[in-house]
Amino acid sequence: MIGVLLLNEFKLMLNRSSNLNTIIILWMEKLFIRIGLSILFCIAFLHSAIASEAGYSSNSFTITKITDGDSLRAGDVRIRLHGIDAPEIRQSCHNPAPYKCGEFARDYLIQALGERATLTCQHIDTDRYKRLIMRCYYRGIDINAAMVRAGWAVAYKRYSNDYVADEAEARAAKRGLWAGTFQQPEKWRRNN
Repeated sequence: MIGVLLLNEFKLMLNRSSNLNTIIILWMEKLFIRIGLSILFCIAFLHSAIASEAGYSSNSFTITKITDGDSLRAGDVRIRLHGIDAPEIRQSCHNPAPYKCGEFARDYLIQALGERATLTCQHIDTDRYKRLIMRCYYRGIDINAAMVRAGWAVAYKRYSNDYVADEAEARAAKRGLWAGTFQQPEKWRRNN
């Protein structure tokens, strides 16, 4: 198809000008430009396919619901924040009196993002519940790390060590959950 188009262009140029050298040079320039653009397109497509295959594609999502401190919705798309574990919505913690730390974690994320925030998220994996496991950014800030640094989520070490330093910082400063006592969210889920 491209070869036929290029041949037709060559014939048109030949009809418009009598200088064969000029026609050949112009035709060759167009050919090289088209080949170069085709190669660039193929490289971009392959890069996108490889990144997606490796599980590192990025997308923008407008958040429609924040379920808890590590689970979001963007319409029908369910997102689980990668590498962190926040208390479950019904989970209670103590500081020193009991309080609904799962609700506090969710509310902290709602306050941090506001309504209908648009996030840029990097797809890492898909879990057994068909949720997209993602690292998400809001205005350039890694919200996964922000939740752990604020103390409203822990580093989910079973799946990632990405936020271990953020957890140590929150624990040392006694932020969020670390201001009192709590059961690790994973353990709480197993027991409840």
